[in-house]
Amino acid sequence: MTLEQLRYFQAAARLQHMGKAALQENISQPSLSIAIKKLETEFGVPVFKPNGRGVELTSQGKAFLPYADSILLQAQQAKKQMNACADSFNGEIRVAYTASMAYGYIPRLFKNFLSQTGKAYVIYSDEMPSDDIAAGLKSGRFDLGICSKIKPEPELIQIPLLYQPLVVLLPDTKAFAQCSLDRLEDLCAYPFVSYRKDYPMYRQISALFQREGLTPAITHFAYSEDAIARLVEQELGISIVAQTESLSQYRVRTIRPNWLKEGRHIYLTFHRLRVQGEGVKKMKDFLKIFTEQFPTP
Repeated sequence: MTLEQLRYFQAAARLQHMGKAALQENISQPSLSIAIKKLETEFGVPVFKPNGRGVELTSQGKAFLPYADSILLQAQQAKKQMNACADSFNGEIRVAYTASMAYGYIPRLFKNFLSQTGKAYVIYSDEMPSDDIAAGLKSGRFDLGICSKIKPEPELIQIPLLYQPLVVLLPDTKAFAQCSLDRLEDLCAYPFVSYRKDYPMYRQISALFQREGLTPAITHFAYSEDAIARLVEQELGISIVAQTESLSQYRVRTIRPNWLKEGRHIYLTFHRLRVQGEGVKKMKDFLKIFTEQFPTP
């Protein structure tokens, strides 16, 4: 029994005529009659009997009609509900990004994406550490992540978007104007403001010191470049951070000594297997073009 057969049965029952039912359903009369005959064969009872030039329901057909009406109504309601789900699925985008991208990159991204696509996509955004973004992508909380390199996860794909060089961050004050940092070990003479230990950037910068057998004098742990910059401008220490747009708003100075070659890649991150809606696919395609047009420092 198919929904198609039920529609043909319902039309013939209402119109009491096979030809008129076929015309309404945009099908040939023989095809409609064959479909109803298959229904009768499946049930083992007739559902129609001749009545002049038309047909009428048998007692068995009358018993079946309320069920057919109910099934078709539920199918229609289910389709309406799923169409609404499809509108939501294709029209919503859930993006998570690290604090380093929040100052200029993300607002510009959303503005340019909505402007160029010309569609009223609904964007849900969250700002959090890279490892938390990875967890959210795996659980289905987010569609896309814009973050640092995460620990290898077989279900997640990371595509490089942009590169941020590492810089030494100093207070822009007279006390640090003559600060000599010709070697990495020179940093160990000053209090050091670090990223939090559970962040990828902490692991990267710690590896930089470890390769030289050095241990910085960490006095503060902070969660973002902005948080670190606020501490540095108060002369609470110096730091090594990724160069971001937001650093320009603080009373700090950035330098890149010859010994500092490393940098941080920012990646577009998404789940390998999860089905993506129209809006998510369009933003993925747009991101590469956008990053080339509006790179961060």
